[in-house]
Amino acid sequence: MNIRRSIYRCFSLYRVFIRSDYHYSNDNHYSYHYEYYSKYCNDNHNIISNTKSRLYTLQHNKMSHVRPNCFVCIPLNNNKVVTEELVKIQNHVITKYEMLKECIVEQNKFHISLLILYIKKSELEESRKAFHEAMKGIKKMNQMNICFDKLETFRNDVLYVSLKDESKNYIIDLIKILKESFEKRDIKIICNSKKSKRDDKKSKKNNKQGIKQNEDMHKINSSEEQITPHLTIMKNSYMKKIYMNKKPQIFPDYYSDFNLTKLMSEHLLPTKIQFLEMDIDSSTLYYKILEECNLS
Repeated sequence: MNIRRSIYRCFSLYRVFIRSDYHYSNDNHYSYHYEYYSKYCNDNHNIISNTKSRLYTLQHNKMSHVRPNCFVCIPLNNNKVVTEELVKIQNHVITKYEMLKECIVEQNKFHISLLILYIKKSELEESRKAFHEAMKGIKKMNQMNICFDKLETFRNDVLYVSLKDESKNYIIDLIKILKESFEKRDIKIICNSKKSKRDDKKSKKNNKQGIKQNEDMHKINSSEEQITPHLTIMKNSYMKKIYMNKKPQIFPDYYSDFNLTKLMSEHLLPTKIQFLEMDIDSSTLYYKILEECNLS
């Protein structure tokens, strides 16, 4: 509506100037009107351009905040040693701060996420095809053991186990194959990169520097975004209670003294990759399985 109004004002003023200049023969007077008109049109052009940019930004942000409903992952529920160690970490944190017991990931749901997706019902069949096509490429890769590194958090909200560099690179290679297959079918991929507080502050500061910078950011290919392969153990978004301020956070003091020797010595060889809905299947108490594929 604002764009239309600006265009209408621009052309209305143009007609006024043309009539005015028609009656006056004075060159200076004409020059004054012409210069004023040119400046006015330029200003309106900037208003229109900025409005379009804002609309684009709002639309992009709206799409980027779509709630995911599916994901692709490597399940870990078949490795008893790893799952037992992860449960020990959870219990260790809870002894430090009991309120965090609501934050735990259930033992049968431990996994390493590869892709987070928003899939419409009409896209479900194409999504299945995308998954199986990607799996053909993944099976051609040399399968690797996944090695764990240390405990870290995303902004003290999500506690996770990070991976050794070689394992990170392996997971990123899997993600690239999956992304390519889903993207070429125009299926919405939700960014699974994580930002620190410092990154958030930088992002807010950049937004204040103008629309131009936002437009440039939209041109960055999503594959260039930083991905952090990880294994989530606890997250405070699971907490059901509504808090006046922030939800209780998971601080380093709660987990930094846990002995990771056993977990770090364990080498996990992925046996399958699953394509899941985020809804829970009441009969299995696990995520609803859309498709799954063995790696052996």
